[in-house]
Amino acid sequence: LSPISAMFSVISIYFTIVEILLIPAVLVRVGIFTRIPALIFIVIFYFGYQVYSILGSYPELFYPYISVFSEIQRQGIY
Repeated sequence: LSPISAMFSVISIYFTIVEILLIPAVLVRVGIFTRIPALIFIVIFYFGYQVYSILGSYPELFYPYISVFSEIQRQGIY
């Protein structure tokens, strides 16, 4: 991938995280879960798959914070 497409890929990860939180909140506000209870399982499965695919593409974004002054070396794909 080119650096620009990699940058957009990383930006889209953060959008997906917000989407995972925002869409169910809107659906609860509209009240669609009370009318279609099976939709809850579909939404949970869909967003679970999204989280799984996010963690697989750039796992280094989700490593815990390590200070620059720490003696611990971060393991990654570098």
